[in-house]
Amino acid sequence: MKVVVAGGTGFIGRYLTRALLDKGHEVTVLSRGGRTLDIPQLAGANSTQGDVTDPSSLIGKLEGADAVVGAVTFPNYPAEVPRKGLTFDRFDRHGTENLVAEAQRAGVKHYVYISGAGADPSSPIVWYRAKGRAEEAIKGSGLAFSILRPSWAYGPEDKALNKFVQIARFSPVVPRIGVKRQEIQPVHVIDIARAVAVIFERGAWGTTFEIGGPDVMSMDAVIRTMLKVMGKRRLVVAIPAILPKLATAPLTLLPSPPMTPNGIEFAIQSGLVDTMEMERQLDVHPMPLEEGLSNYLGKVA
Repeated sequence: MKVVVAGGTGFIGRYLTRALLDKGHEVTVLSRGGRTLDIPQLAGANSTQGDVTDPSSLIGKLEGADAVVGAVTFPNYPAEVPRKGLTFDRFDRHGTENLVAEAQRAGVKHYVYISGAGADPSSPIVWYRAKGRAEEAIKGSGLAFSILRPSWAYGPEDKALNKFVQIARFSPVVPRIGVKRQEIQPVHVIDIARAVAVIFERGAWGTTFEIGGPDVMSMDAVIRTMLKVMGKRRLVVAIPAILPKLATAPLTLLPSPPMTPNGIEFAIQSGLVDTMEMERQLDVHPMPLEEGLSNYLGKVA
């Protein structure tokens, strides 16, 4: 197929672009910058410039495409900057609505959306609500669609687990934010990309798939697994979430705050998924965290 990947320069987007290229699809990466030359995973992909928050910039960019994959995240993700329009609602909901409308106009037949665990259009939590409403727009579009909801994604370029890695290399103490148990199913970005490729391969349309690793883990367990792979012995200390929230509150005044109280809340959320449909229809079985980390982290720790 001719596939346009919106957000293909992002963490997840670049891996699923690679997976689609390796399966023989002709892939064009749609991004705000429109450049892909400096990203190794995108070798062989075409590129075009477009901003999902600006419908006029999308006109003509999907012409001739058989499918669109939406994998957009906003700059500064996951720390919203509302005064600059960097929000989940603007990019996930409105951006998806704009992209779906252009796909309909261009005669695109298929749409894959990278959503997230817990997506719910009626949720009081902004990121769940934005992704849930994006899903509604896709389901009501008349396009053949598949939705993929990952749990906690990790990989060589992720911005979450790698912060712990950097701390563990130089500090005898690794802080963990939050004293409540956080339950997630870490899933390697390669497995997410593989699932998208299989959706195309099998024509698995009309389904919402949830994807996560085989183990439900606390963040303590995630960090200790990381330390094991790195061959490090470190003290893991829980910090009440209120402290980093208070510490990051003044940062909201910066043009691009590295973290915000809402970003802290996003980071400590749970992310449980039901992988039954993924395993049954796609036959994708994500690797355990220790195996995934060993594939890249053990070599550089």
